[in-house]
Amino acid sequence: MSTAYVLIVFALVIVFMIVLISKFHVNAGIGILLSAIILAIALGTPWQDIEGTINSGFSGTIKSVAIVIFLGCTLGTVLEKTGAALTITKWALKVVGEKNVIWAIALSSFILGIPIFADTCVILLIPIVSALAVKTQKSMMSYGTVLYLGALVTASLVPPTPGPVSAAALLQVPLGQAILWGLVVAAPSVIAATLYCMTLKEDVQPKEEYLKAAQDAEGKKLPSLGLSMLPILFPLFLILCNTAISVALPETPVANFFAFIGSPLAALLTGCILSLLLTGEKWKTPEVLDKWVNEGILSAAMPIIVTGMGGALATFVKNAGVADRIAEMIMQSNFPPILIPIIMACIIHVVTGSNALGVMTAAALVQPMLETLGISPVAAFLACGTGALMFKHANSSGFWVTVSMSNMDVRQGIKAVGGASTVAGFTGAIITCILVMLHVI
Repeated sequence: MSTAYVLIVFALVIVFMIVLISKFHVNAGIGILLSAIILAIALGTPWQDIEGTINSGFSGTIKSVAIVIFLGCTLGTVLEKTGAALTITKWALKVVGEKNVIWAIALSSFILGIPIFADTCVILLIPIVSALAVKTQKSMMSYGTVLYLGALVTASLVPPTPGPVSAAALLQVPLGQAILWGLVVAAPSVIAATLYCMTLKEDVQPKEEYLKAAQDAEGKKLPSLGLSMLPILFPLFLILCNTAISVALPETPVANFFAFIGSPLAALLTGCILSLLLTGEKWKTPEVLDKWVNEGILSAAMPIIVTGMGGALATFVKNAGVADRIAEMIMQSNFPPILIPIIMACIIHVVTGSNALGVMTAAALVQPMLETLGISPVAAFLACGTGALMFKHANSSGFWVTVSMSNMDVRQGIKAVGGASTVAGFTGAIITCILVMLHVI
């Protein structure tokens, strides 16, 4: 089987997958599964081995990530339902002061994007952001976009949101390292996007319904800041402690203890248990212990399936030697290898509208190439996360949630959300490339 044939088949299958998902709106899990089967047949995989290979690739990928995604989604649901997001936003306003409201929105969104989907952050906080826009006489083009972008960046780069959790699992990056390096790249990316948003001064007034909702929420009792932050920060603290102790004190009783309590599973389970403190007396009720958990399961199902299917596709890519042949061509052409995952993630995101799908699918495709390309798993993880941020536009649910709730039209949305997401992704990609050039990652 010639190299040209293998590469052409691979390219056509990827195009087929993207067209299925973006143009025909086929579920991403089904689209990736069909693509994996077609690739297997085209590359001559024995018929009797196809099902076993898919099952092996699927189970091998999700075994370390499924429970983590489920726990992360459950934690996000509790933070959403209890008003913790509003508490964190009000705290951010006090920290930066009313003259720097846009930075308060960016800070709170940045924090909330770690456990909560970006779309949900907009839905939760648009009333208070609308009220702030009126109070400070600023445009919703600016404030609404920052609200979305802060969460979008961390949801693409910092576990435990499903996209980066899945990418870390596919690339075999320890979650502690993924969190640490994700934060390092995410922070300047959000700063750059916020600076861009400060230039958006076209007058866009908030919707009256959200101003009324903000007034109605004024008397609502909210949880304290400490309780609101605890379920987010404590699991991250445990995971990072595990990473540090495993390096400083390897194979000691302390390291063995933290290997469990600082594992993603135990840490996020601890966060879910701590989040019950936010519910007060309601924690005993079926609504919290069953209904809210069921909502977390529904949120987690899609990312888990897509991650597993991505693992199955990656198995066929690896078995057929597609990755090695592509990697060798890149190395011979002197094209910077770190740009490959960035470009892959960017294309998938721009065409499908899903940054999570861009992160996960690019990670699955690039993982078999890492050794030949000479890219570290951490570098590939950051490259996938930043590439999948670029140019959020009208085929994305997050775009429409932000644009419609911020009272923007499509032109304004493309300029605001599309521009800010591109600035964030481009900034993160540059930082990732610099870290690779300096051999830091």
